[in-house]
Amino acid sequence: MSDKTAAATTRRWARRFGLALCGMLLLTACTDAGSEEQVSQPVVGEREFDQRLTEHLSRFVSEVLDSDAHASEPKVSRSVGCEDLPANGPENVSDRGPDWGVVPRAKITVSAGENAMKYLDDLQYWMLDIFDDVEEGWSTTRKDVHTVTGAYKDGTQVLMELPGGGSNLTITVTGPCTWPSDRPGGPSSGRLAPLPPPPGPDTGLGDDACRSPKIKVYDIQARPFAGRGPHLMALVDYSDEESVEYTEFFLPDGWEPKVDVVHPDDSDRKKVQLLVCVRMDAGRDTGRNVTCYYSTSPMIDGSPHTFDVLEGTYHVVVREARTGKKVKEFTVPGTQGDEDSCPYETGYERKIARGIDEKELHRELRPLLTSPR
Repeated sequence: MSDKTAAATTRRWARRFGLALCGMLLLTACTDAGSEEQVSQPVVGEREFDQRLTEHLSRFVSEVLDSDAHASEPKVSRSVGCEDLPANGPENVSDRGPDWGVVPRAKITVSAGENAMKYLDDLQYWMLDIFDDVEEGWSTTRKDVHTVTGAYKDGTQVLMELPGGGSNLTITVTGPCTWPSDRPGGPSSGRLAPLPPPPGPDTGLGDDACRSPKIKVYDIQARPFAGRGPHLMALVDYSDEESVEYTEFFLPDGWEPKVDVVHPDDSDRKKVQLLVCVRMDAGRDTGRNVTCYYSTSPMIDGSPHTFDVLEGTYHVVVREARTGKKVKEFTVPGTQGDEDSCPYETGYERKIARGIDEKELHRELRPLLTSPR
């Protein structure tokens, strides 16, 4: 081959290679220009976020649920592929994850019996101080499933589900796209900021401090249950039986703080050290009726008023007023006679429970009132 022929051949290959290179550059440029989303690598490792999800679930259980609710061990799972998920949490919605990324997930089941709906409400209330976009509604796939959802700034998504009338509540926490533990080149551990301390309980109203003692207390500024007596008390009675009434009962004089007559709204709640929570539980029908008279009551149409008499059991839990900590628990039977069990006022209900044995109630409470701590 002559020198001229070789040079021409070289120029031809150079032109072809140059065109091919230009074509690749142009293709890359077109792809970048037409792409609306970038693929970002995860900034947190899979194992580190597994631990974070377990930490979230542990806080739900310890900060909200009481001893009558039983949570299962977390079930941990993961799915591969993050093409449809933010790589680094919900704030980076324009940066999608890679197809090799891993989405971690953890789930617990809470068995709470008839209190399942109450705990769902409590969990939602607690989340409002910590999580973003907390909402309640109904499942889009199952209309009879009540849901609560929320998101945390570290990329955690929360889904709570309770079937209508059910007793088992499921809590599922899902992480963002994370770096697989078996893929080299991943981020170092310690990328997640520690979770802040959970908020303490608030001062509750009505029977909230009795029903949800971990998130509501009688008064966060009340005196501690300590020192010499008397340890003043406040009494809250309530019932889950909406169709059953019962007579009122009280603590003896001197057991509660005195109400300021000049400023009746200021009852000096902070002097209370103990909250006495009494829940009435109606039992079997005794087969007896009792007639109660309300000639001056505006609540009913005329007098007399006849009730079916049911047995009554009164469950008592004594809690420290400022912390909600359980101090004592016991049960008092309903022993009052039928006529003594008449409610002081009534609506249109037709059932009453036998009144509490007040002497037994006071006998159980007296050592808490007088004994030094």
